[in-house]
Amino acid sequence: MEFTIGDMVIEALGSYGDDRAIEFWATVRGAETPAVFAIHREHDKDWESARLTVDPSSGSVPVAAVEWAVEFAREYL
Repeated sequence: MEFTIGDMVIEALGSYGDDRAIEFWATVRGAETPAVFAIHREHDKDWESARLTVDPSSGSVPVAAVEWAVEFAREYL
């Protein structure tokens, strides 16, 4: 799924396995590469145990992208 939020395009790339995760690619207009990060939540756990991982090659991730992704992940994880 692809969404446009302000000057950013965010792609949500599915969930994976029992230790469920959604990967996100956030591309700010004019940026050469996307910021890649994922939100993970174990199947039997609540949101207090959720984790965020960032691809080391992404550099920085816009806070607005993370805020949006958390709300999205709450619906789908």
